[in-house]
Amino acid sequence: MLNDSAKSFIPKGIEFSIDLLSKESIDDIQIKFKVDGRKSYQYEYLNLDNFLENESLKYFFSTERSSSYIPPGSKLTYFFEIFFKDGTSHVTEKKEHIFLDSRFEWEKVEGEIVTIYYHGPVSRRAKKMLEACEDSVYKISDLLGVEKNENISVMMYNNYSEMFDVVVKKSETQANSLITEGQAFATENVVLVDGGSGSALGVATHEITHIIVARATKSSYLGVPLWLNEGLAEFGNIEQGQGYDRYLEWAIDTGRLFPFSSLNRFPGNPNLTLVAYGQSKSFVEFLINNFPEGSMIKLMKEISNKKSIEDSFISSFGVSLDDLEIQWKKDLGIIDRKNETSTSSELNNGALGSCNGGSMGFELSSIILLLLAYFVKKKVNN
Repeated sequence: MLNDSAKSFIPKGIEFSIDLLSKESIDDIQIKFKVDGRKSYQYEYLNLDNFLENESLKYFFSTERSSSYIPPGSKLTYFFEIFFKDGTSHVTEKKEHIFLDSRFEWEKVEGEIVTIYYHGPVSRRAKKMLEACEDSVYKISDLLGVEKNENISVMMYNNYSEMFDVVVKKSETQANSLITEGQAFATENVVLVDGGSGSALGVATHEITHIIVARATKSSYLGVPLWLNEGLAEFGNIEQGQGYDRYLEWAIDTGRLFPFSSLNRFPGNPNLTLVAYGQSKSFVEFLINNFPEGSMIKLMKEISNKKSIEDSFISSFGVSLDDLEIQWKKDLGIIDRKNETSTSSELNNGALGSCNGGSMGFELSSIILLLLAYFVKKKVNN
């Protein structure tokens, strides 16, 4: 045995290779690897029939399928285990490597927590994004009570076309019609962002917030209501526009507000999706600005302890979610309408959200595409 290595061919996959002097005494070889943040190793068997003298024995792991997807910027730990015909085995030294998108030559700028990977003559832009993301990490960590932060890799692409092959698409329709400006992978501690977008800093800090929310709730991400997750992410967005506020005003005037108890699913209608974002952002700001410091920290802890959302809010804010919603409406000067036009059917036909802040499907959390600036800009500018 001479050497072993791994090479990124992302977005296609990762190639593992090992040098052998001979295969005569070998019964089997496994490549074992784990993506940093995921719970367990996975393994694959190498095909010994492919062995040729003076050439490395290789195994190619495809990352194009949703079930085997690995976001660029992920750190992998890998090693080989060789099983001999006499019943013994040998484990190679564990190695760690960050696997980047192989189509580009990447450079990086590093902060205390965030690392921005970029390519091309955009170093000034990368440094601005680093500063924004670092500030956001500290701000949201303080707000939610996160005391320890692992490194977060932000892959800054120069335009949407570069990102297209690496973002996770929920459907062919979304792939053909939606522009994804950012995605967060909380389990893998990775953010993908279109650095060429005019709202790049806002998108990056929005996505970074999703990762901090997951950390604050100790990765019990399925227990975080979608409206709370997205509302916090917009609170963390350092480049908030007026689009959501305008859709909130429209919803108030037309009686289209949704009860927060039902907003763990956002409507499929783009206009109503923006309403859901707008009211989620507004409600989270209301909670932060009108209740004692530490209330949001307690809420995150209660969710981490797997309490129900209702019990978590009562314990953290002293009143139920419904009562908080009434207070929020009064704060906005809203006269509560009994015959609001928003119905449960509008939510039932909707999506789980338009932005991802959680884990991959094999971690039981779905990756959700970010619609944010695309629809906001398009609708507001019309």
